[in-house]
Amino acid sequence: MIGVREREFMYIYDEYYFWSIAHQLLVKHEFNLLQVNEQNQEVWLEKSMQKKSVVIRLYLRSFDWANHVKQDLATVMQRVSNIQKALKHKDITVHNVYVAENGPVDDWESLKKPHKLKDKKNILVQSYYLEESVRNSELNRLFDTLNLTGPNMSVDEKDPEETANQVHRLKHQMMKYHHQKKKEIESLFTYGKPRFTYFLLAVNIIMFYLLSTTPGGSTDTKNLINWGAKFNPYILEGEWWRIFSSMFLHIGGLHIFMNMIALYYLGNTVERMYGSIKFVCIYILAGLFGGMASFALNDAVAAGASGAIFGLFGALLFFGLVNKKLFFQTMGSNLLFIIGLNIFLGISVPSIDNSAHVGGLIGGFLAAAMVQMPKRKKALIQLSSFVLYAVAMVGLMFYGIEQSDTSNSPQTAAVLAQEYLEEERYDEAIDLLSVAIQENENKNELLYFNRSVAYYYTNNMDNARSDLETVIEINPEFAEAHYNLALVYSNLDLYDQAYEHAEQAVKLKPDQKDWVDFKEQLTEIRNSLN
Repeated sequence: MIGVREREFMYIYDEYYFWSIAHQLLVKHEFNLLQVNEQNQEVWLEKSMQKKSVVIRLYLRSFDWANHVKQDLATVMQRVSNIQKALKHKDITVHNVYVAENGPVDDWESLKKPHKLKDKKNILVQSYYLEESVRNSELNRLFDTLNLTGPNMSVDEKDPEETANQVHRLKHQMMKYHHQKKKEIESLFTYGKPRFTYFLLAVNIIMFYLLSTTPGGSTDTKNLINWGAKFNPYILEGEWWRIFSSMFLHIGGLHIFMNMIALYYLGNTVERMYGSIKFVCIYILAGLFGGMASFALNDAVAAGASGAIFGLFGALLFFGLVNKKLFFQTMGSNLLFIIGLNIFLGISVPSIDNSAHVGGLIGGFLAAAMVQMPKRKKALIQLSSFVLYAVAMVGLMFYGIEQSDTSNSPQTAAVLAQEYLEEERYDEAIDLLSVAIQENENKNELLYFNRSVAYYYTNNMDNARSDLETVIEINPEFAEAHYNLALVYSNLDLYDQAYEHAEQAVKLKPDQKDWVDFKEQLTEIRNSLN
């Protein structure tokens, strides 16, 4: 018979094997520690392997009967089901490992086969019983299944006291390693405080308030241009500061709301990771890069912090390049999905300036490579990313200048034509709008409307009438077109047609007193002629 003291020695050796396996998986094979229960001698570890969550449960416990093992397996399955949401992958493989001196006295081989949960087929549980007689073969089976190198464990059975000390050291090393890793991860996300994030939020909100309270508000194109929106013709005249100023203007309440929500969450994360100064550099450089990309690839009037905000996505992608494992453990898949979704929306929705988004993403990545993560300095990467950023910016600038010679955006033409009309440069307005109308397949009501105004003031009533009829054909609810057409018909002495359109204009906008008065004048003229 085995004495009590000898049984204690055997337990110490089992304990050594147990903690050696746990130590090997944690330190050498970089599993994550989910839970440790020293009192019950139970350890749970986890790692992503081949797009699956691999969970290892180590349990230092003897079972006399197979039925007891079966009951414990049911507990394991329940616990895995409870932690499923905390694991990265949907498919989960659980390796349930028992370490004990002896196995159950009855047959338990059927329990070694992989088991799936009845209601969750994506969870597979496989058991191993490392009893003394088959310990090495079972241990090899476990590590072969994991496709890992098995531990090389040797124990001096003549010195149980030294073995007990080794167990203590293994536990201490594991806990120290775990806390050190945890501290390293926490330090990555707590390096800085989000001071400038709140400052940028305040600046954007104040600018939106000021813009919204001026005549025309935040959705009026001319007002946006006056406040510094990106407008290619003015940039080409030397107003390059618009690339910067447009970062702090927003078009409508929904636009600023969505951008400020994104800035709050992304800004908090990136500023904590990179520190305030580097965060500001990334934000500004990304915004400038996105603005320049918009200048080169999109000739419409544009404004918004989207390019700079996408730059924060780029900074997180650079973090992922530097810390691949931690990136995918924390935010990787979700971040890539959000970026992909936003780019897809940018392609699908015409009003979204996708060039600024993608440009900001690239600019933010390069800016993050320039400033580097805290406590990391790689001069070659910093220099090469700076050169690449500068070359790309210059390339986009020259490409934008070249494209401007062949670009006839309806929006750009309409804005410039409005300026010409205000300055009474009617012939220039007609030339500009005629080219834009000819080169754009889709009829644009504003182009025809503005050209009709120029024709009217150059006393070309027939052309003015033709353009206004086209406008009303495109948009029958365009009240100003009806009113102007009434004026044109009146000049052509066609008072019945003039009255018809004046009446329609007043129906659409009954609060316009001048229109009502003009309609009454036409009524008097018609009555006098009858």
